[in-house]
Formats: sequence, C-alpha cells, structure tokens
Amino acid sequence: MLQCDFQFQHADFTLNAQLQMQEQLLGIMGPSGSGKSTLLKNLVGLLQPQQGFIRLNERALFDDLHRLNMPMHKRRIALIFQKAWLFPHMNVQQNLQYAEKLTLQVAQKFQYTDIVDLLELQPLLKRRVHELSGGEAQRVSIGRALLSSPDLLLLDEPLTGLDRRLKSQILPFLNNVKTQTKLPMLYVTHHAEELEYLNAQIMYLEQGKLIT
Repeated sequence: MLQCDFQFQHADFTLNAQLQMQEQLLGIMGPSGSGKSTLLKNLVGLLQPQQGFIRLNERALFDDLHRLNMPMHKRRIALIFQKAWLFPHMNVQQNLQYAEKLTLQVAQKFQYTDIVDLLELQPLLKRRVHELSGGEAQRVSIGRALLSSPDLLLLDEPLTGLDRRLKSQILPFLNNVKTQTKLPMLYVTHHAEELEYLNAQIMYLEQGKLIT
C-alpha cells in the first residue's frame, strides 16, 4: 500500500513523515498546526518534499535520489477537502460523470450506477450545486472522488463544518465506502469518535512527527 519517508520544510515548520500503511483505513489525529493537511498535500502532489520518498503499491510517486516527482494527475490519489469542491456550473450528474470521463475505461474501479446507489445520490442528480446542503455536497464530492478510480482516498477533515445531524448522515456512507469498495483510505480529523465509528487504526501527528 502506502510507504513514505520524507521531509518537508516551510519557514520554521518541518514535517518528518515516516509511514507504512498496511491497513485499509488509517486515521491521523493531531492538533491544529501539527502538519495533518501538509502531509496529505505532499502525498497527493500539491506540495513537494525536500527529500525522501513516497511509494504507493510499490510505484514511486516521489524520490529525491532519482529526481522523481510524479505529477498530481498521474498519482491516482483522490483528496476530499473540508468543504466540498464541485463545479458550480454543472449539476450533480455532470459533476460525477466528469470524473468518470477522465478515467480510462480499462482503469475504472467503480461504475457510475454503483456509486450513485452506494451514496444514495439518485434524488440529487439533476440538482445544481447551489441547491445542495453541506452534507449532500460532501456526498457528491465523495462520489466524484471514487469515480476518478483512485488507488488511495485521502480525506482532510471531511465532516468539519457539518452539524451533528449531518455528520451522523455522512458517517454511514463513509463506512459503506470502506466496507464495500475496499479502497485504502487515509482519514485526517480532530474527532476521535469519527474514527471509532469507522473502526480505523489511529496514528498521531505531533509537531510534524507521526507516532503510534
């Protein structure tokens, strides 16, 4: 699965990330400013480490010794942010199909109809983005991420900003993604109860270092 040992430095902050992820779902917890989002951005390719390596399924994504830094669009990693990022000029169906069209048919892991059923998106398909609640938009964001057929799904505080009712609606869908797709997931959050619900293994990020 995921193996990394890299260092990223910005200003006076240093992230030393040493990780061998064997679990299907790994949770990362830590206080604000500990480097959780920075870790995910390095993995997906939004940031570049100064040294070290990142490998996914034995495929090198970054390796400073070999001067390799694979572009983000080739890493096959999907990142779900705190706030759903959707194309506002498209309806839900178009947002989902856009992700599917970008994936070669031979590389598709999930079928459109299966994802729509898994996340119960059928009633939302014709809605525009501005007509969605926060919870609905995040479900669409998860669906679009899955339809990009990633090898790894990163979730950066995906329930932040949602009230308790909406969180209780989204967590079962995330659990469905875990149990029915078997897709490896790295889940960053401040809230231990989310990871407990999903029965995730947990690591802690403190002052830029991962600890068990």
